[in-house]
Amino acid sequence: LSVLAVGSLLLGNIAAISQTSFKRLLAYSAVAHAGYVLIGIMANNPDGMASVIYYLLTYGLAVAGAFALVLLVEKNEGNDQIQSFANFHTHYPVEAFCMLIFILSLAGIPPLAGFFGKFYLFAAALKSPNAVDLMFWLVVGAIAMSAVSLYYYLKVLKQVYVAATPMKQEKKDSDPTLRIIAILMAAGILVLGCFPDLIVSDLLADLQ
Repeated sequence: LSVLAVGSLLLGNIAAISQTSFKRLLAYSAVAHAGYVLIGIMANNPDGMASVIYYLLTYGLAVAGAFALVLLVEKNEGNDQIQSFANFHTHYPVEAFCMLIFILSLAGIPPLAGFFGKFYLFAAALKSPNAVDLMFWLVVGAIAMSAVSLYYYLKVLKQVYVAATPMKQEKKDSDPTLRIIAILMAAGILVLGCFPDLIVSDLLADLQ
């Protein structure tokens, strides 16, 4: 499991750096996130299982919301290239704010749910009674890879909020369904980020 965790973290994060397609970036980042989950599983304690469930829930919300916005851009621009998100915030401010929440949560930036997901995973791993030295170095490596992931996640936000290149087509109305999905997913991430202890405590109570 430790070999799979390290391999997932390295492959996912390094491969995601060079991606120009947002879908492919999310796919490779999913490989990296699987590595974080494996660390929680290796903890082999109730804290680890509770943190894995919480992490998967927060990750699922962020990815579902991000994919909804990718579909919006793909519908209007004809592709899912990261550069197609340029000027996104001027055309779709609500959706851009939701994307900000999704990306920062995936990157593990506090106080969003993604940060607490990683925090609980790493804390559970360090509490593991087995192979303490191994778990410590896995956590150190995972934290280092989280720093690497900031590069390609912020690359997306740069296009959404900073890039001045105009979108290829004139502004079109946002898809109501995709907007609602994005708002709901973003709201879920904010709620899970505001009340992480309550949710994790309930999970621990059920697992013990």
